[in-house]
Amino acid sequence: MSRTPRSNSYEDYWKEFKDIASSTDGENEEEEITKTPDEGEEEISWLKDAGYDFVVNYITGGRELTDEEIQGFTATLTTSQAAVVRRRVNSLSATIRSKQKHKVDVRDIFPQPSDDQSPRSPVPQTTSDGIDDINLLAVPRRHTDKRLPSLSRGRGEYSMSGRRNEVFKDPEESGIETLSVQQKGTFNKHMVPDTPDDRRRSVMTAMPSISDEDIELCIEETAPKNSMQNAGLEKEDNLPNFNIVPDRLGVTMVTDLSLEDMNQIKSLALIELTALFERHHIIYHRRKGKKKGRDHGIFGVPLHTLMEQDQKIRPNQTVPMVFEDMAKFMEHHCLEQEGILRIPGSASRIKQLRKDLEDKFYSGTFSWVNVLPHDAAALLKQFLRELPHPLLTHEYIEAFAQVENIQDKKQQLLVLNLLILLLPPVNRNTLKMLLELLLKITQKRRTNLMGLSNVSMIMAPNLFLSPSSRSKTKGVREMEISMAAGTSNIVMMLIKYQDILWTVPSFLIQQMRHQNELEMQKKNREKSIMKFLRKDKADVYKKPAVINEGDFEEGVIRVLAPSLTKSCAAVKLTDNTTAGDVVDKFRNTNFTNGRNKKKDNNVQGVANFAEKDARLYEVGGNIGERRLDPRTNMLALYQLNPNAEWVIRSESVD
Repeated sequence: MSRTPRSNSYEDYWKEFKDIASSTDGENEEEEITKTPDEGEEEISWLKDAGYDFVVNYITGGRELTDEEIQGFTATLTTSQAAVVRRRVNSLSATIRSKQKHKVDVRDIFPQPSDDQSPRSPVPQTTSDGIDDINLLAVPRRHTDKRLPSLSRGRGEYSMSGRRNEVFKDPEESGIETLSVQQKGTFNKHMVPDTPDDRRRSVMTAMPSISDEDIELCIEETAPKNSMQNAGLEKEDNLPNFNIVPDRLGVTMVTDLSLEDMNQIKSLALIELTALFERHHIIYHRRKGKKKGRDHGIFGVPLHTLMEQDQKIRPNQTVPMVFEDMAKFMEHHCLEQEGILRIPGSASRIKQLRKDLEDKFYSGTFSWVNVLPHDAAALLKQFLRELPHPLLTHEYIEAFAQVENIQDKKQQLLVLNLLILLLPPVNRNTLKMLLELLLKITQKRRTNLMGLSNVSMIMAPNLFLSPSSRSKTKGVREMEISMAAGTSNIVMMLIKYQDILWTVPSFLIQQMRHQNELEMQKKNREKSIMKFLRKDKADVYKKPAVINEGDFEEGVIRVLAPSLTKSCAAVKLTDNTTAGDVVDKFRNTNFTNGRNKKKDNNVQGVANFAEKDARLYEVGGNIGERRLDPRTNMLALYQLNPNAEWVIRSESVD
């Protein structure tokens, strides 16, 4: 006879809260202090994290930025995103002026019009071709710039459609040069050219800008039986079921992008997160923690410190080794234990286990053989809540809690998705490993009596209560009472929708490509100006050319596979060719001894073919590096990034 999990109440939350308070004896507890940023500090930190270091340097150096300059370096953003940046630039400028008491600025006396009242360019007339939104490219800023060479070059206006009109203005010429004209609403409409002439014209067409209407997660609500995210979960949580909608350009996971690309994505994610919160009238502060933590050991050591010492042992380690061992032990030995996570375990045994871990883990003499399930679960929870900097970080833990104040479920998921992207890699990887373990626990709920709501109630205080908020007396703060329901729901969504939350939204990737293309155009234009000054007039105003124009017109890509016997091959693309199809051309269907190798009479030794885990990578062009979803339509992607290299790599090491 099957059993059901405990009822959905706050009993588990408060029991866990009391267990946390009673387990803190105060002997080794250092009170944590979070610092609210001083006047101007928050704007400086935000602008730097959003990729605008050069703007901060100019403002703090006493330089005033004009409206045209601000429009120039926000040209690749949506209307609401650009407004968010503008407000922070203006706020920082006003703060710096107020600190310069000897200087009075008229803008401090007469308020400037809001973004909604600022003058906008007239709406273009609709042409006979149906083109009613003109998109003019501007030279963008890059977050790595330490100077401001292009502020006076770019300017952008807004259209009534919500899409930004971007323009480029060269300082040595009058008027505006139109680089491209695009039909409204072209984002996400990846049209595959039918003929070589169509493909040639597509190169000359600039990438479409992103409008506020394009900001969404590509997910769809499904019936419970069709939900991949909720395999093994019963309908006990009142949460809808969502699936990821396939994208012609492929679904991109967080781990599919290079570190450089992810840093650029994080800047864009911060801007969009702030715009979303302002749209929903939600205020949160990105705080800084002042507790340093220990510089060695296991418990109370910052995650980044653990990673530094772990990567000296295992260079490719992505989560702290001790946490990985805890999670793996629980996965193999604790999933079916009744009341796992809820039952606290023996205090004396847990104290001894902590000491043994501290003394023996890095020497390799610690053994998990005799560890009991409830003691292991208690150790894992203690590890998380004793982190000197929370797993969800000081900067964003308040933002995670505020997600509950958004009514629309898809908007909640979008905000959670952006917050996941903003976490440091070690925090994000550790959180993912934790959520995978929690999901597996809920899938055994008929045996362990721990359903999704029970697990969420118990884990919420371990993730959301910082050391300073854990009462050392028996009193409970009023704030914690209001947090119980909200934070438990957030943990529930993190567990249930984790596959969705670890994707990179297509609109962010599109914005990143757009920024990179405009940066390349800026560099080409600067080179052209130098040629003009040297009186070398050849190719002065040519657009960036496709490296292999003949291949592009014929729909042919050159695929590199440096570790395989067939190290390079030309692949003719059709309308239906996927990234998986390309990799298949490098595989051998005749396996020997379970390996994708065979004796080849034409090659000395053993011929190497693509392994099962081999993937195709998109490298260069308007992106750094991206591992492709096997379902990616290659012709659509080739049109979008014709100058990329295509490389096959295996995830395994022979």
